[in-house]
Amino acid sequence: MRFFLFSLICLLLSHLTFSQFEYGIKGGLNFDSAGKITKLNDDVISNGSFKSESGLNIGVYAQVNLLLFYLRPELQYTNVKRYFEELDVTSSRIELPVSLGYKLLGPISVFTGPTLFYNLSNKTNADSFDTIKNKLNFGYHMGLRLNLGNIGLDFRYEKGGSSMIAETANLENTDLRVNQIVLGLSFKIN
Repeated sequence: MRFFLFSLICLLLSHLTFSQFEYGIKGGLNFDSAGKITKLNDDVISNGSFKSESGLNIGVYAQVNLLLFYLRPELQYTNVKRYFEELDVTSSRIELPVSLGYKLLGPISVFTGPTLFYNLSNKTNADSFDTIKNKLNFGYHMGLRLNLGNIGLDFRYEKGGSSMIAETANLENTDLRVNQIVLGLSFKIN
């Protein structure tokens, strides 16, 4: 029994030793459609959804390749802009997606996993969202990646799991939950 356990540990360690580790930089465009809002203005209540403009993200990644699968944690800074009527909101956050990927055919793979979102700030032209509740948000992502040598292209969908609510004097029930499509480009350094 001990010999079997020792052989299994040696086999697993040798497999991990021969696995490929890579790291690099990444960036991309975010198309965020997040947010619902209730606005109070002179006894008039206005309900609606934020409209969004494209944002951007920039960061780093590390990846461990294991046969047909890979594990890829990323750390990135994201900035997006939303608007509702005359209100503009610019949000910045740190995101930590961890992907488990499966290599389908050659350079094509699919991936999914959890994402941790930390809201840094929400700046607006009218009111301040300093009283944001739930600055930390968990969610998920899924997508498709194409690797062409040192260049990687990915298309992913990300969704926040819980609301990020802000309340101010003229705004209530503002939900800034992440809900975005991301087009990414990565460059492998090693």
